[in-house]
Amino acid sequence: MNKEPENETVAEISVGQLLRQAREQRKLTIQQVALQLNLKAEQVERLEQDQPDGRTLETFARGYVRAYGRLLKLPETELMAALSRQTGSAASTAKPMRTFSNRTAHQATENRFMWLTYAIIALLLVLLFVWWWQSARENTADSSSIPASQPVEARTQPVSPQPTTEVPAAQATDEQAASMGSAADNAISEQQLNEMLQQLVPPSTEPVPAVEVPQLDTLEMRFSENCWIDVVDAEGNRVAYGTKQAGYIMQLTGKAPFVITLGNPSVVRINFNQQAFDMSAFPGGRVAKFTIPESE
Repeated sequence: MNKEPENETVAEISVGQLLRQAREQRKLTIQQVALQLNLKAEQVERLEQDQPDGRTLETFARGYVRAYGRLLKLPETELMAALSRQTGSAASTAKPMRTFSNRTAHQATENRFMWLTYAIIALLLVLLFVWWWQSARENTADSSSIPASQPVEARTQPVSPQPTTEVPAAQATDEQAASMGSAADNAISEQQLNEMLQQLVPPSTEPVPAVEVPQLDTLEMRFSENCWIDVVDAEGNRVAYGTKQAGYIMQLTGKAPFVITLGNPSVVRINFNQQAFDMSAFPGGRVAKFTIPESE
C-alpha cells in the first residue's frame, strides 16, 4: 500500500530535480560539474532548473542532459525517456522559434559582411586618393626643381616703302651745298663741346667692378629601388620631396649645403658637383639625415 505513493512521487520528479539530487548525493558542486562537462556554471544551473538556454538547440540540450546523466551514473534510457515526456509538449512551439532565430542570425551575419565590404571599399578609395595626391605633388616638385628656358620670339615689323619724288638738278645741287655747310657747323660745335666737357670732367681711371653671378651647386640622385626623400637647400627651400621610383635619376640645382633625409639610403647613389658622395656610413633600412657637403 505504501509503494504506490512513492512511485507517484518519483514520477513527479523532473529531469532537472533528478540531476540535482544525484549531484548532491555525490557531493559535487555546480562548478565541478561544469568543469568536467566543459560547460558554464549557468548552463548547469539551467539544466537542473529545467530551463535550458533558449539559444541552445534541442539536440544540444539533450546531449548536455545525457552527458550530465553519465557523469552522475544515472540510467541513460530512463533519463532520456523522462526528458522526452517532459519536453514533448514544448517541441512543437520551440521549432518555429529556432527557425526565426536562425534566420535573424543569418541576416545579421550578412549585414556584418556587407558593412565590412563597404569599409574595405572605402579604405581602398582613400588609399587611391592619397596615392594620386602624392604623385601629383611629386611631379610638381620635380618640375619646379629644373628651370625651363622659354625661347623669346623675335618680332620684326615690316618696313613700309617711302614714296619717292623727283627733284630738279639745280635744286638738288643747292640743297646738297646747304646740307654740307650745316654738317660742318654741327661738327665744329660738337668738337668744341667735347673739349669743354673733357676740361670740366677728368677721365676716370678706376675700373668698373664686374657683376658676380652666383654659381649654383648641382646634385644628382639615382634610385635603384623606391625611396622616400626630403631635400632642402641652404636658403631653406625644399627642392625635392616624396617617394621616388626605382630607376629614377633626379637632377637638382641650388645653393649648398643641402640637408638630405632618406628613408632607405642603401638604394640611393649621390653625386655632388659631379663628384660621388660616400654613402657607406649609412646602413640600409633605416632613415638617414645628413648634409652635403659635410661641415669640416
